Amino acid sequence: MKLQGSYTIAAPLDAVWRNLMDPAILQRVMPGCQKLEEKVPNQYRAILKAGVGPVKGTFHGDVTISDIVPEKSYTLTSRASSTAGFVEGVGRLELESAGAETIVRFSGEAKVGGMLASVGARLVEAAAQKNVRDTFANLARELNSAAASARPA
Repeated sequence: MKLQGSYTIAAPLDAVWRNLMDPAILQRVMPGCQKLEEKVPNQYRAILKAGVGPVKGTFHGDVTISDIVPEKSYTLTSRASSTAGFVEGVGRLELESAGAETIVRFSGEAKVGGMLASVGARLVEAAAQKNVRDTFANLARELNSAAASARPA
């Protein structure tokens, strides 16, 4: 399944980049992420609760960030499995400054197997797209909250 799209975040590019490279923030903004622990630089162990329709599970896996071009782009590779099946994917994030905003473009491919694949490609794709959009919406809220608390009273 292919995923692609863009999301505009009302924050400067350097702030968006810093947050996208911070595992503690990523853990907070990714829906269902219970743990994102750095094993070595840019390699993480992840635990996520996720599901599509009636098929749900706790996924354990690995996430790697590579091909890093600071404040421009990186590639994210992941593989996770649970009793519900497996998910693996490769995606590319690209950032573009738009004044006080940042445009985040994403594209990639994901594969699912096991019971998760039995719910149908359309449902899985819709859930994956929603998960990506929710992650960026949560990141935008995180940045707005940080900016608001940094302002003098």
